[in-house]
Formats: sequence, structure tokens, C-alpha cells
Amino acid sequence: MNKYDLIIIGGGAAAFAAANTANSLKKRTLMINDKKILPLGGTCVNVGCIPSKIMLHQGAMAYYSTRNAFKALKISAEADFIEALRETREMVMGFQESNYSKVIAKQEFIDFKEGHGKFKDNHTVIVGNEEFVGENIVIATGASTFIPPIKGIQDIDYLTNDKIFFELDKKPESIIIIGGGAEAMEFSQIFHHFGIKVTVLQRSDRILTKYDADIAKELQKHLIDEGITIHTGTSIKEVKNNNGQVTVIFNNKESKEISINAEKVLVATGLKPHTDNIDLENAGVELDQKGNVKVNEYLQSTQPNIYAAGDVTGLMPLETVAAKQGSIVARNIFQNAKVTINYFEIPHAVFTSPQVAAVGITEEEYMKKYNTCLCKMISWSHVEKAAAIKETKGLIRMVIDPETKVVLGVHIVGHMAADIITTATYAVKNKMTIDDIRDVVHVFPTMSEVIKKVAQSFTANLDDMACCVE
Repeated sequence: MNKYDLIIIGGGAAAFAAANTANSLKKRTLMINDKKILPLGGTCVNVGCIPSKIMLHQGAMAYYSTRNAFKALKISAEADFIEALRETREMVMGFQESNYSKVIAKQEFIDFKEGHGKFKDNHTVIVGNEEFVGENIVIATGASTFIPPIKGIQDIDYLTNDKIFFELDKKPESIIIIGGGAEAMEFSQIFHHFGIKVTVLQRSDRILTKYDADIAKELQKHLIDEGITIHTGTSIKEVKNNNGQVTVIFNNKESKEISINAEKVLVATGLKPHTDNIDLENAGVELDQKGNVKVNEYLQSTQPNIYAAGDVTGLMPLETVAAKQGSIVARNIFQNAKVTINYFEIPHAVFTSPQVAAVGITEEEYMKKYNTCLCKMISWSHVEKAAAIKETKGLIRMVIDPETKVVLGVHIVGHMAADIITTATYAVKNKMTIDDIRDVVHVFPTMSEVIKKVAQSFTANLDDMACCVE
């Protein structure tokens, strides 16, 4: 009874997607999850997408309602940070039960085992004193915050996203965030909107280095205008405890040494895969230099019967990608489907205010590859709905092929960007041209019209056009 068609090590989005597909194919499957790493659901539902968006929404409701642009509205608001965390944790438990715990119980061919799985060989996984044999195995153990080798970092009580959502029980008055990616930017606004003084230290010369430079710089400008302090081009020399606070010593972009204090430090410097305690060497599975499982285009590891999916691969660490990879892995194993993923067709977003969202190639990437680019960028002020609701902060850039006029990338910073980007994704995935987009009738007035507007800008001056011109 301990023999399975498939063993999945992990309990997040990739693991559940693989299990769901295997179940639909009637393959006997065992899922093993170690709750000491993360409870069922993995990063997204427990300490990632879901709780961060709940906190962002609560903070934004309080912060922007009292700072709205309409003269007729006089609103006051109070925001209790710890109560918001408590309610967020309650909501997460509900999401976890409805989307994960109850789902397993409904899967006819899926067994579940709580515990830490380790490889005995390429077909055998050990959990405690039990051994389980799988014809095929999927590694979906996820990843957690990478802690950089900063002098003194292990001597302070630093925060990570895990600690915030599981352990934080007192509102800090001030916080230093180390990092400048999506997670760091979202948490900077969460803390700021609840009245916490925020300082961001970013190693690169700008935030959001994986996004279009102008889009990232635009967000950085708005965050600074709100009152968040952002230092870019920094090099952190040391962190240390200092009379109940934490002192961070760093060199700024001019190589000047600066010392700042805060009550807490949040480390948001990327991810480290969970591959160092599952005895992969026993299974003949190789890792790359960052510790990610090496996989081919079909997500197959260096051991033919073992695959990997999700953040443990290091390939575009998003919940949506993990789920897609998990489903593909099961199909490739049991149907020899040979399915691959085009990562340029996958949209991604940062849920700050304004939001950032992107799909496809950036102007910088296209220029580097072809030494030419046909791109247009317009302001959010050209969108009538944005003007009507006084949400005109933002930019959109569209990248197209100079010869075919096919849309290759869309990059946005602005209100509702994360929702709008799906429209652009259809264009990129289906190789639509700017003329195809202009031919589509859009609902007026909507924020998604910005896709049509930027397409129009390649051949027309938007300042000379009436709002309803197609």
C-alpha cells in the first residue's frame, strides 16, 4: 500500500496542481507536506499573495480615504495594525481550509502525509520511520526568504514575510526594509499606510529591477512622494542591536557611510529554495549554483523519473507559474505531453498603489537583443476614466515588432494595472498587432482603454483626438 504512481513532496500551489491533474488521470498519488516549513497551501495562501493583499487593501482603504482628491468628501479613518493582522490571519485560515484542506479530502486517488520527506533513492521517500515508493516523484518544496550574509544579521531579531504573518504581535513605530523587489515594495506601503515610518535600502540603482526601468522609477517617485524613504545603490556593511532598536550601517550611492536606526528590520532580498535538507544527492538530482533544482524545458530533473515545479525551480517564482508548472509536470509524466511554458507570455504584478504590472519583453531587453525597438509610452492622464476618478498617476509602455507591428510587451504603472494587464496578455499570447487592438471596441469609460490608447499612439497624437475616436 506504500507504492504510488506519483509522490509529491510539498503542499503549495505546484503540489496541489500536480495532484489535481494526477487525480483526474486516476493515478494513485501521495502528497507529503512539512507544516514546520509552511502549512498546506504553501507561500501564497499563508505568507504571500493572499495575506499581503488583504493587508494592502486594509491599509489603502484607511490611508487614501482620508486623502481623496474630491472636495465634497471629508472622511476620517483609524487603522489598527495589529487588529488588521489578526483579521488577516483569520481570513487566511478560511482560505486554507476551503482551497486546500477540503480539496484533498475530495480527491479519490490522493493520499496525504504530514511530515518531512527525504530521498532514500530515486524512487523512495522516507517520512520519519516510513518508506514510500513512487514510480515518479515531483519536488515542489517551495522557497523562503534568502538571508544575505550581512555582518550581524544573525544577531538581530529580523523580520521576514513568514514572521510578519505568523509571529508579529506589536506594531513597530519604524522599520527598515532591506530589498527593492515586489515584496519589499508591497510591505513598504503596508507599513507606511498603517502609520509606521519606513526606510527602504536597495542594493541596485533602482527598485523593481526585473521591471521596465521607467515604470519602476515612476513607482519609486510616487512612493517617495507619499513619505517612504528609499535609498538605492546601497551597500550594507553591518546591522546591530542598539538599546532596543536596530542600527543599520551602509554606504550610499556616493560611497558615504550612513547609520540609521529603526525598531524593526524586514529582510526581503529574494528567495532561497528548500532543497538543502531532503537528501537529493541520494536520488541523483542536481542543483544549480543557487540551490534550485536543475530542470529541462519539460521540468524534468537530472533524474528522468523526478520532476520539479514551483519556486524550487527558480523559474519565475509566482503562484500562477507554480500552478501551471504543477499541472504540466503531471501531464508530461503520465501523458508524455511534452508541454512547455513561454515565460514571456505570463503576466506579473506588484500590488502597490499605484500598481505595477507587466507581460512580455521590455524595451531594454529588446534593444539589447536587436539593437532597435519600436516602443511608445503614454501617461495615464490620456485615459478618461482615470481623469474622471482622479487617478491619473501612471504610465504605460507598449513594445512592438518594428516590422510586423505585433505586440511583444506591455508595462504599466497605474490604477488597476494588475487587472488591466490580462488584456495585454491576450494580445501578446495571440500575437495581436496594434491594428488588431484598435479594431476591438472597448467599453467607455474604463481603465482598460489604456491598452487601446497606447496602441493608437503609434500612429496618432492622442492630444489631437476626441476621447471616443476608435
